[in-house]
Amino acid sequence: MNLLSSIFTGKINEKFSKDEIAKMLKTTPEALEAFENAYMKASDIEQKESDNLFDMNSRQAVQTKNSKETNKKVEMLTLRIVNELLCQTGIRCISTNNNDYVTLEDIKSIPENIRPQLTGRLMKTDINAPGYLVLFDILRTYQRTGNKEVYHLFRQGLDILDLDPIIYETIGMNRNSIGYWFPTLKKASEKQNFFQIPATKIVKVPLTLLQLTRCDYMGLTPTTIDIVNRWAYETFELDENKTYFIKTGTYSSKFDFRNAKVTTSKEVRELGSYLLFIHFQALQMASPLSSPCIYGVSTTNEWCVREYIEDKENNPCIYHGMPLHTEYRVFIDCDSDEVLGITPYWRSDVMKKRFTAGSDADTADMKHDYIIYQMHERKLMSRYNKNKELIVNKVNEMIPNINLTGQWSLDIMQNGDDFWLIDMATADCSALNDCIPKEKLNKVPENWIPDFERLKSN
Repeated sequence: MNLLSSIFTGKINEKFSKDEIAKMLKTTPEALEAFENAYMKASDIEQKESDNLFDMNSRQAVQTKNSKETNKKVEMLTLRIVNELLCQTGIRCISTNNNDYVTLEDIKSIPENIRPQLTGRLMKTDINAPGYLVLFDILRTYQRTGNKEVYHLFRQGLDILDLDPIIYETIGMNRNSIGYWFPTLKKASEKQNFFQIPATKIVKVPLTLLQLTRCDYMGLTPTTIDIVNRWAYETFELDENKTYFIKTGTYSSKFDFRNAKVTTSKEVRELGSYLLFIHFQALQMASPLSSPCIYGVSTTNEWCVREYIEDKENNPCIYHGMPLHTEYRVFIDCDSDEVLGITPYWRSDVMKKRFTAGSDADTADMKHDYIIYQMHERKLMSRYNKNKELIVNKVNEMIPNINLTGQWSLDIMQNGDDFWLIDMATADCSALNDCIPKEKLNKVPENWIPDFERLKSN
C-alpha cells in the first residue's frame, strides 16, 4: 500500500514504478483496489487545490447552484418560461398568445440573485448588436484573401460571440454535429444485423437557452439553472431510474467521464445543467485567453441524450470512471464506398504520450491512467487484432447504405461480443487519420453560409 500511495506523491522513481505497478496490478486484484483508493485520495486533494476551470466537472459546478429560494412568484415565472422553451422545442406546450409571454418587466420584478436570465424570447447578451454582421464580414475577407488567420477569427467568433438567429443557423450547419450524420447512420444500421446503435434523442436547443453557454456559468442564477433542468427533463423524456450518456452535438467531455455519464435520480433531474456546463466549458477553449485557442469543440446548436451501454467485461477505468473498452476507428469514403483505413481508438503511442508527455503528466490523474492503460494494453490490442478484419468487412457491407458524401471516421465500441456504432466525424479533422494513405485523404469543402431566404420567411 505504501508503494501504491507513493506513486502519487512522487517519492519514488516514477517511470520504473509506474511500469512495475502496472505489471503487479494485472495479477493482484487486492492491489488494484488499494491502488484505486490511493488514487481517489490524491485526485481529490489536487482538485480542491486547483483554480482551473477545466479541472472542474459538471457535478462540482452544479453544487454551487443548488440554493434556489422557495418563492411562489419565481415558481410561476419559471413554469411560464419552461413552457415557452418547450413550445420552441416542439415538446408538450400549453398554448400561449402574446399576452402570455414573460416580459422584461416580469423578470425585473424578481430579486437579482434569483432572477431568471432567459425567457423563450429574451436572453442575456454582452453586446446589444447582432454579431453576424461582423462575423460574415470576416468570412468575406477570408474568402477574398485566403488568409488563414482571418479564417481562425471567423471560426473563433462562431464559438464566442453572442448568438443571433443568423449565427444560430450558421453553427447548425456543422457537418460534425450529431444531427447531421446520425439519422442516416441509424437507417443504415437497420439494414444489417451485426452492428448495434444506442437509443439516441437529439434536440436543437432554443436560441435563448443556448445563449447561456456564452455567459459565465458561475454567474448564472439558481433559477436559471432550474429552468434549464426542467426543460431538459421534459424535452428528453427522462426516466430517473435510467442511466444516460450525454453530449453536445459534437462533444461529450468523456475525458472526464463524470461529465458524460448520468446516473441516480438526482443526476437525471440535473442533466440539463450538466449539458449546459460542458457546452460552456468547450466554448471556453476558443477564448482569446485560452492557450492554445481551440475552436470547434462545440460549434453546434444541438444537445443529445443517449442510452448508456453498461460494461459487460469488467474493464478497468480511466478518465474518472470510463470503462476501457476495445474501440475501433474506421475511416470510410462514402463517395467511393470503401474503407480507407482502420486503427485502434486507444492507440498505444498516442495514449502513452498523452499520459507522460503533457504539462499535467505529474498529476494523480495522468499517473493513474497511464498505469491502468499499461496494465490493460495487451488485452485491448489482442481484441483489436482479433476482430479488425471482421470489422472492416462488416463496415464495407454497410457503407453503400450510409447516405453521406465525403470521407468520415466511424467509431465502433466492443462490449463482449457486441459491436456498437457510437460516433462519426469528417475524416480530415479526425484524430488518427494518419492510417489513411496520404494520397487518399481529402479536405472537405466547408459551407458556413445559411439559407438567408429561408430565414427571412421564418
